[in-house]
Amino acid sequence: MSSLYPLIPSFAGVIFCYLLIHFNRREENALSLFLSFLYLCLYDLTKGFYFFSYILVFAIFYKFAIYKIQNVITCNNCILAVYVTIAYLGHFLLNAFFAYLDNESFPYFSNYYFYYIAIDSLVSFMLFKVTR
Repeated sequence: MSSLYPLIPSFAGVIFCYLLIHFNRREENALSLFLSFLYLCLYDLTKGFYFFSYILVFAIFYKFAIYKIQNVITCNNCILAVYVTIAYLGHFLLNAFFAYLDNESFPYFSNYYFYYIAIDSLVSFMLFKVTR
């Protein structure tokens, strides 16, 4: 849908927030986590990004930065906004890095990214609660 109508966000940031919040309870949410990872992989394929790049961003961010961000930032909604921002900008930067290594053209960075970050942050504020 977002390929036809660019003002409709893909909600990849919301799915990324869901993964970050619920990944520590993977036994209870195994099917929904699998479907979320599948959605992000299909998003990579349909938008022309490198395959598994969202999964790699998730793995790097979950391993190295999630607990530091939760300790530094005290506002729960701000944590969700940072997660969404990392989802979009980290994904773009990782694909730009892969394009550089592969000697391909860089992905196009537009103002829609900031629009998607704002919309996905608002949806994440309504749907999720960060537990510490």
